[in-house]
Amino acid sequence: MHFPRTLRCYALPLLLGLGAAQADTLHVATLDWAPYVSPDLPGQGLAARILSEALALNGDRAELVFLPWQRALNETREGRYDALMPAYLSAERSQDFYTSMPLLDSQLGFFHRRDHAIAYQPGNLDSLRPYRIGVVRGYVNQAAFDQADFLQKDPVTNDWQNLEKLLRGRIDLAVADRYTGYHLLARNAPALREQLEFIEPPLEIKPLYVLVPKIHGNGQALAASLDRSLRTLRQSGRLQQLIADAHLEQAQAIRAIAEHPLAEQIERASQQQRAGEGADNRPAAPTLGWQASLR
Repeated sequence: MHFPRTLRCYALPLLLGLGAAQADTLHVATLDWAPYVSPDLPGQGLAARILSEALALNGDRAELVFLPWQRALNETREGRYDALMPAYLSAERSQDFYTSMPLLDSQLGFFHRRDHAIAYQPGNLDSLRPYRIGVVRGYVNQAAFDQADFLQKDPVTNDWQNLEKLLRGRIDLAVADRYTGYHLLARNAPALREQLEFIEPPLEIKPLYVLVPKIHGNGQALAASLDRSLRTLRQSGRLQQLIADAHLEQAQAIRAIAEHPLAEQIERASQQQRAGEGADNRPAAPTLGWQASLR
C-alpha cells in the first residue's frame, strides 16, 4: 500500500530513536464548515489556526484540502490524507482513527423556526417523534439520536441545505452546531436570521478532534506528537487566547441587505403577512458569544 510522503518522513527519526519527527507538511482533509474552518476565513478559521500553531511547535505545517465531508472522511480512513479535522469522535471512528486532545468544543443541537412551537423535552428523544428533522449525511451527532431509527430524519449534504429547508417549512428541526448555524444565517440570509433560533440546552457539547488514520503505521506517533503540542498550547494559555480572540460570529463582515434569493423571497412574504396582521412584536434574537468549553 502506498503511504503519503509525509508519514514516511515520520518513520525514520522514530526508528532511529531520534525523538521528534522530521519537519514536514501534513496533508489534512477538511470541509467548508464555517466558522471553524473555511477557505474564505482569515487563517482558514479557528480550528485551522489552532492546528497550525500546534504543528509549528515541531516546525511542521498543515496543507488543508477542502472536500465534501463524506469524501473527506472516507479518503482519510483509506490513508489518502495524513489527518482529518475538525471531527466528532464516535465508537465506530475510534476503530479507524487515532486522536489527540480536542482542538475545541462544539455545541450541537436543534434549530427551529420561531413561529413554529416545538414540544421537545431535552433528554427525551421520544418527544421528537412528530417532527421532520434535517440531518447531514455522514455526520456523527449524539449517539442516542443517531441510533433512534424511530425518528423522521431527512438527510442532506451540508448544513446550509438544512437551514434553507427549515426556513421554507419543509422540515421542523435542523441538527447543527450553534455557531455554524448562526454564521451561515448571517452570511447567506441575514434578513432571516431572527426567524430561526437554537433550542436550549444543546443536545450535546461535542469536542472537535484531529483524526489520524490507523492504516498508517506511524499514525499513533503522529497523534501523540499532536497531543503534546496541543497540551503545550493549552498550558501556555495560547489555546484559550486563540478561542477568545476568534469572535466567531464577527469573523466575516455581515451584509446589511440580504443577497441570497431565498432570503428575498421569504422576507417579501413575511412583510406581506405582517402588513395584514399588524406589527410584529416578537423579541429580537439574543446576542451570542463564543462559549466553547475546553476539556
